[in-house]
Amino acid sequence: MKSSEWSCMRFFGTDRKAGLTMLEIMVVIALVGFLYSVVAPQFSLRTGAEAATKVQRLADDIRSAYDLAALNNKTYRMSFVFSTGEYSLEYADRHVPELGDGKGGKDPSAVETKAKSDAFDEQTKEFVDLAGDPVKDDDGKVILGSNDSPLLKNRSAAKGPVWTPVDGLEWKNRTLGPYLMISEMQAEHHLEKQALADVGQAGGAYLYFFPSGYVEKAYISIYFKKDEMEVDESQKPYTIITNSFLGTASVNSGVVEVDVHAVKEDS
Repeated sequence: MKSSEWSCMRFFGTDRKAGLTMLEIMVVIALVGFLYSVVAPQFSLRTGAEAATKVQRLADDIRSAYDLAALNNKTYRMSFVFSTGEYSLEYADRHVPELGDGKGGKDPSAVETKAKSDAFDEQTKEFVDLAGDPVKDDDGKVILGSNDSPLLKNRSAAKGPVWTPVDGLEWKNRTLGPYLMISEMQAEHHLEKQALADVGQAGGAYLYFFPSGYVEKAYISIYFKKDEMEVDESQKPYTIITNSFLGTASVNSGVVEVDVHAVKEDS
């Protein structure tokens, strides 16, 4: 075989091999594009359906909490963590007056609440140690000890209610995640709206339910999640709005403005 023929075969052989490799790459790219066109819409539909289901379940849970408060004659509150969409239900160990016109700022986190409670208990212990046991003076008059001290009795009442998580299977692992998060929320006891950026990654807010048959007027803005502290503005959010006297909650598509401090009206 002539050297020129060998060179030609090598040339065409190399070209043929390169051509097949390029063809294979083009086929792979085409397959990936096809699969993406099929799978991506299905994934979007799945996440969208799951999100709608979870938002509706939260609305149903609000009604359930309203019923529990009336049935058990106790004050309940729903506790939300904005960044994760987690929420739980708690009840108070004592009567909690309805909120009236008093409006507060940011709700304390569980860590902040515990720290405050521990500090209160430590200070109360100091009062108990100072008061000591009942003793008699020189005239035989009994001097009140810690057990009978009006100061300590009033101090105990001033501590406020103790909140206990509702222990039931239906209230375990309640969450809007992993696709959704709470962007902002405002209930009647809030002076202004509580936003994700303000409360922080571990922060959130409360929604109160009273045994008289009343849930705070409130709205909750729920968005698809982009990352741990950022909402996805490209997808349409939901807004949940409570109906105070009926105990129901409506699910609305998009952002809905609500004045939670408007004059209460019977529904």
